Amino acid sequence: MRKVVLSLSALALVSTLSACGGGEEAANNVAAENDMNAMMADSGPFADAEMKMDQAMTAAVGVNAADSWVRKMIEHHKGAIEMSRILLAQNVTGHVADMAQQVIDKQTAEVAALEKLVATGNPDPASAALYQPAQAAMHNAMMPAAGSDTSDTWVRKMLEHHKGAVAMSDIALANGATGAVRAQIEKTKAEQQKEIEHIEGMLSGQQSTSAPAAPAAPAAPAPAAKEKAPAVKPAPAKPKPAEPKAAEPKAPDPNCLPEHRAAGHC
Repeated sequence: MRKVVLSLSALALVSTLSACGGGEEAANNVAAENDMNAMMADSGPFADAEMKMDQAMTAAVGVNAADSWVRKMIEHHKGAIEMSRILLAQNVTGHVADMAQQVIDKQTAEVAALEKLVATGNPDPASAALYQPAQAAMHNAMMPAAGSDTSDTWVRKMLEHHKGAVAMSDIALANGATGAVRAQIEKTKAEQQKEIEHIEGMLSGQQSTSAPAAPAAPAAPAPAAKEKAPAVKPAPAKPKPAEPKAAEPKAPDPNCLPEHRAAGHC
């Protein structure tokens, strides 16, 4: 009888411990779900696109480390394109709208270039696993990134997005990438670093993230050229009056008597 009681007590204890463990696990699951919901809310209209990008990158597995980079970077760029389209659908204007359109144009062209580098062969999960820490760090930084408005939020998410591409490129370069794929990795890394510098400059206050760039002040109109007054021609010099010629002395009248001539009568 005592053995039965002890057995029942042991079973009750196990059940209690199981219930406690199950409750703790359920509580952890609820907390994780709440955290995820909070991050989704912070992500605004970009949450679904971010989640789909992360899932697509995780599923991208190549035949080696270089090929896994190519396949994951295709999905990485597609995610940026989708997020940029979502931003433009919010009717944003100004510098950030221009940035989003540039992302669409550049990343679309790079996706086409990357697709030409995809290798054929048996997938190697170990090569894809090399990128998981960098990808997870990027995703965990992007999801909660939020700004003062939709434009600012997009900019802050793109900053983390570009940093993730640089980190993954470093992994590929350190794991045997060669040839055309290595050249593409170096090109992608350089372009992403330029974008990082640009965005960090914006966020440090060098340029507004949401307001359009201020147009350059119009140049002051050049002063109108003064019309030159027509040159005044000098008046022609007046001819000097002819000096009167001295009267020639009259010849003495031969019939004038000397005394009359001396008196001036002739």
